[in-house]
Amino acid sequence: MSFHYAREKRKFDKEWEQLHREYVAAGMDENAITKMKAFDWGWFCSRRVYANHTQELPEESSFDEDKHSTLFRKFAALSVAFEQHQPSGRYAWVESIEDEKLYQQLSSLSKKDLELVTLIAMDGYRQSEVARMWGCSRNAIYKRIQKIKRILRNG
Repeated sequence: MSFHYAREKRKFDKEWEQLHREYVAAGMDENAITKMKAFDWGWFCSRRVYANHTQELPEESSFDEDKHSTLFRKFAALSVAFEQHQPSGRYAWVESIEDEKLYQQLSSLSKKDLELVTLIAMDGYRQSEVARMWGCSRNAIYKRIQKIKRILRNG
């Protein structure tokens, strides 16, 4: 999908007219409003550059030499085909565990506990970040992790 500059610019200007009125009504000074608009304009321009320099790749299953872009044809050899038996999904990493006891223990965890383990161990989030995402305290996350550790140790 291409970036229609004129339409997007009109939309940007219209939104900023409204924002300008709201900021003035809220008591912001003109200098601060100008700086905010300049920041938003920079973001608008970067979106335009990104949209102009990217293109979607079509589904590989419907590959047709004549219909696809030169970019897709050029890099078609770099596409990857996954094996049928390869696990997929958010918790596929659990299926790759070879230790049967650990696999059973992880499989027995609730969805919420498994999500917590996935967020921390696989996605690399910190306890404080997970607490913020879940809307709870860091201590609640810490206690839940301790519970999971007990389950995995005693299993």
